[in-house]
Amino acid sequence: MDILLNAFQTYVNGLLTWIVSSPPLELLWMFFPFLIFDAIRMFVKLAVIAVDAVFGRFKQRPSQFFQPQVSIIIPAHNEEKIIKRSIESALEVDYPNKEIIVVDDGSTDRTSEIATPYYKRGQISLVRRDVASGSKAGALNYGILFSSGDLIVTVDADTLLERNSLREAVKPLSDPSVSAVSGNIRVLGGENGGNNLLVLLQSYEYLIALELGRRYNSIIGTLLIISGAFGVFWKSLMESLGSYDMDTITEDFDVTLKMRKLGKRLVFAEKAMAWTFVPETWGSWRRQRIRWTLGQVESLWKHRNIFRKMGFDLRFVVAAYDMVIMDMVLLLIRLTWFFTLIHLSLLTISYIVVSMLAAYMVLETVMALTAVFFSPRKEFSKILLTPIVVLFYRPIYAFIRIEAYLKWLLGLGTTW
Repeated sequence: MDILLNAFQTYVNGLLTWIVSSPPLELLWMFFPFLIFDAIRMFVKLAVIAVDAVFGRFKQRPSQFFQPQVSIIIPAHNEEKIIKRSIESALEVDYPNKEIIVVDDGSTDRTSEIATPYYKRGQISLVRRDVASGSKAGALNYGILFSSGDLIVTVDADTLLERNSLREAVKPLSDPSVSAVSGNIRVLGGENGGNNLLVLLQSYEYLIALELGRRYNSIIGTLLIISGAFGVFWKSLMESLGSYDMDTITEDFDVTLKMRKLGKRLVFAEKAMAWTFVPETWGSWRRQRIRWTLGQVESLWKHRNIFRKMGFDLRFVVAAYDMVIMDMVLLLIRLTWFFTLIHLSLLTISYIVVSMLAAYMVLETVMALTAVFFSPRKEFSKILLTPIVVLFYRPIYAFIRIEAYLKWLLGLGTTW
């Protein structure tokens, strides 16, 4: 034990000596991916959220009496395990003017059988396609045809709404300038009822992505995704857009880009809470993330005129460039940066990597604390996951995204 402790102390002393003795410009080059792309970005994001939290209270509050009729559409394909809970969750939502439409998109299991009693009692509308559309977009479009509400609420079959979620989601739409609202999604558990480490890591990931990412983007007007798991749109807008296209995997991202190209304002409603189930095996998680990443690049490629055509809202264009740089280009930059270090000694490389990981650990902890502080649910225990997120989860996800981008370049797709 003493030998290990002495070795650790020697290494730490060497690391500190290296940091102090290295020229500032050399340190700047070694840490530029962190400093330029992550640290500065985070501090700007936190500052914007803090300012909005202080001064946002003086904004005009949405009307409490704004209650247009809504159509909750639940697309389902072989969802016998969860459709009952999904329907009951929608029925329990405290909102007076609602209809619930379950779209059985060619299921071969008991989805329709389980939903039928609710239909016979007049609690829901049940529409069924004998042949599956092959995509969630097709199922949603079919449901919209049968809807009578002024607002369309899309809810995944594995998503459960909180009782007041619809009231909170509809409030921002009392402002005529708002066209769509993204709900606040949290992880309830694994898709098969488990609650293992992977499920906990995804729960942490959702917390950071929504409470910091979407909140920040909503504040500055750069929101690019209205979550398909829980999103609210004006039906008239959806009809003018031709509803959902079926040529991409991520129909929610695609339709949001269509809205933004028309200059529509989109917002994130942090109090409109819903709960979803996530993959609980690494294999199913990998397949989901490949599908999401493929859908992202498919949609950006489809709407690539964003990057070369004048006339689009500047904030929208900046947000699109930001997504490409942060999600795609930065992967290449980080790999290139790492390979520029190979001429150094192994000890020096270890110093750089350890220092970088320590910096990211601090950054991740600050982000987690901020996200928990602003979240309607104060889940401080999630902060304990930050070391695993930094050391394992985010690096693994980075390689999965690389795999997905290569699949796209090679023309290898996926399905719903």
